[in-house]
Amino acid sequence: MTAKALDLLGTKVLFVAFFYPPAGSTEVPGSLRTVKFLRNLSNGECHVLTTPPAVGSDVDALRHIQLPVKTEIIHRVGSWDVFKVMLWLRRLLRKTLGKDAYSDASNNSPTSKKVFEGSASQTGSERGRLQRLKDFIYNLCYFPDQAGPWIIPAFIKGFRVVRKNRLDVIFATGSPWSGLIVGYLVSKATGKPLIVDFRDPWMNNPFHQSKGQFLDKVSYNLERRVVRHAVAVSLNTEPLRQDFVTRYQDIPGEKFFVMPNGFDPADFNQIEPEPRSCEQETFLLCHAGFLYGVRDPDVLLKAIRLANETLAESGKKVVFRQIGDVRLNYNLEERYADLLENRSLILEPSRPYQECLSALASADTVVNIQPATQTQVPSKLYDYLGINRPIIHITSKEGALGRLVADKQIGTIVEFDDDSTLTDLLVSLAKQSQSNDFSGYSSRADFDIQRISAVLAEKFIQNAKSRATE
Repeated sequence: MTAKALDLLGTKVLFVAFFYPPAGSTEVPGSLRTVKFLRNLSNGECHVLTTPPAVGSDVDALRHIQLPVKTEIIHRVGSWDVFKVMLWLRRLLRKTLGKDAYSDASNNSPTSKKVFEGSASQTGSERGRLQRLKDFIYNLCYFPDQAGPWIIPAFIKGFRVVRKNRLDVIFATGSPWSGLIVGYLVSKATGKPLIVDFRDPWMNNPFHQSKGQFLDKVSYNLERRVVRHAVAVSLNTEPLRQDFVTRYQDIPGEKFFVMPNGFDPADFNQIEPEPRSCEQETFLLCHAGFLYGVRDPDVLLKAIRLANETLAESGKKVVFRQIGDVRLNYNLEERYADLLENRSLILEPSRPYQECLSALASADTVVNIQPATQTQVPSKLYDYLGINRPIIHITSKEGALGRLVADKQIGTIVEFDDDSTLTDLLVSLAKQSQSNDFSGYSSRADFDIQRISAVLAEKFIQNAKSRATE
């Protein structure tokens, strides 16, 4: 598609995006989703409804981005955190009654659930009921997610922005799902068409943490309301689109369309591989991002240990460089102390986004560690395509990532339980030293964000025009 396809033809759009620069490391994928679209849309009027900056410039993972990224008008509104008010009132009441100030610092955070203290004279069943009540109050305050306190103030601000600026279309992206609810409420109140963007599944999410049967049912109903009201629903993978088509069989299938996260060449034009500190005979693997729970590098590290034993006489060596936090159900540094000692494993803290890209670009091969999710594809896949390096995907061939990789031929898949295949692959790659021979993947251009943005621009124009003629 050509650049002309991105012309909004004067359409005025409100982007509802909880995450927007500046951003912490975990907020990068959500923030960049909106940034990449805005960069590639022209001849329109774009407004962004988002939160106040969550981090300072010194820890901004997207510090290379200058705002506005194009000509968008940014509207920031804070949350109304009822739970924090409850904690404040509780401390005030205790002070008024002459009791000791409540000093537990953990209870000052929005993740604390200790709204009230139980009495020592309470029975176990009474304390159990009180704990369930406290959990319910907490979950209700942060419903449907931690961004719940943002919904009401964001709705009020969004309503005013749409009315004052006579906007044509509303585009809301999630997670967090609170952003989709804001878009839904603004659309209902203003009569403007709503396009919702699911970067992850809301229902059927394998990482979902239940808030209790009642609130889970409310979430289910809220998703249905949002989906039914929207004029178009964007899903970031084909399996997720198929899941929605199956669950909403009474809705025309053409309402659901796919927009992968994609990569924006603008993020990669200035990226230069950082100097290699490893010795010349090292085959360097790199992963940048959070490793936790099911994103466990155990199979990779076992394979590296075995591969290096095989490679010992050749003078070659496989090294895995991890950039970012690691929180597993075991002590990684204890289990793989030998790899840390001989520098086959390098652990580094989180770094700004573009520094991570430079580090990844210096690797011989980059690594994707993804559980067998049926509808989700990790956003780092598109970063890897952007830097144009060979990729090893440690994932199931039956998951969404595995099927996409096989279909588009964008890397090598190794199953989580296939230690021997991964070991043999690493030995082969280390012996070939093929880092300078890689020319890229033929399907890489399919994920260029300009192509993807063109699909979104068409939806904006189509729905703005249809509403105007009603």
